[in-house]
Amino acid sequence: MFERILVPLDGSEFAERALPHAEFFARIFGSTIVLLRVIEPAQTQNQPQAIDPLSWQIRKSEAELYLQEILPKVSKRIDKDKADKSNNKTRARKVEYAIREGKTPESIVNFAHNEKIDLLVICTHGWGGFSRWNISSVTEKVIQKIYLPILLVRSFEEKETKEGPVHYERILMPLDNSSRAECVFSAGLALVRGGNELVNPKAIKKSDLETQEKFPESKLLLTTVIRPPELPIPTPHSEEVQALLAKFMELSHTAVREYLTRIKEQLSVPSEIEIIEDSSVSAVLQKLSEEEKVDLTVIAAHGYTGSNLHPYGSVARDIMEVGSRPVLIIQDIPPSRAVPCKAEIAALQSGSRS
Repeated sequence: MFERILVPLDGSEFAERALPHAEFFARIFGSTIVLLRVIEPAQTQNQPQAIDPLSWQIRKSEAELYLQEILPKVSKRIDKDKADKSNNKTRARKVEYAIREGKTPESIVNFAHNEKIDLLVICTHGWGGFSRWNISSVTEKVIQKIYLPILLVRSFEEKETKEGPVHYERILMPLDNSSRAECVFSAGLALVRGGNELVNPKAIKKSDLETQEKFPESKLLLTTVIRPPELPIPTPHSEEVQALLAKFMELSHTAVREYLTRIKEQLSVPSEIEIIEDSSVSAVLQKLSEEEKVDLTVIAAHGYTGSNLHPYGSVARDIMEVGSRPVLIIQDIPPSRAVPCKAEIAALQSGSRS
């Protein structure tokens, strides 16, 4: 599913906080991890300077040394359970690196599309540090144009360090009961099954049991938020209208529970069902994430009301922008079907670079 995972690094500890998450995915899916470093051209008052060959070579050498230092550490960590020779995914894992020159957001997006990347793992903040914004400008530009599955890691979350392991104990999977939102099932299922297999002592040699990380079982939290219908009727509502609304919500709860129960049985992994009634879907999901101490949210980029004109629906967008936990967004629109905005069209026509 995720054969090639891209991790952009800028040399900062903040950006490196994406590595444990990428390593976990690589171990689950047998992926190749590609580490990317982008070297920005020198600028003065927004005007690019002529490139000094010596300066460029020094910066490139520094980037090479940095990536060459990171690469073996990542390789060692994703190969730590290679004792299970029967696992084909284990043998497939490897780590590569690449260096590109240019504007960082544009270079990351172009690299991902040209190098057949299946998943982008990126942190909310990099070398610029934290600010009042939940997502840095570079990350914001990348996720807006990449049109690929994204694992967005919160740089301000200190639960895991760059050297520590990742384990998703509670995985929140919001569903609006549309077929479009069901694109998350494959990833969610693999993460729960794969995560539980990685921490299963039966798959580990006795000599390694003492050093094996002890984690609780992974579990899915299948969640649907039912929004009360908005009626173009002045309030307070009559008793007749209130009775109709109550009946509608009762039928909705019944239908949603039947749907989620069927999904739970089909997935056949440890899971719970949560049905909430609220007018604000994204706000209540954020609250649930905090209350349930969710480790990862897996959500479709679009639900049943999503438009192909935008890379993300309103709920997925809100969870990315205001959330405080890692989120995996499964994109259902391929780059070839992305609709460029007018500014992008103008930039292409004028030869400008974003």
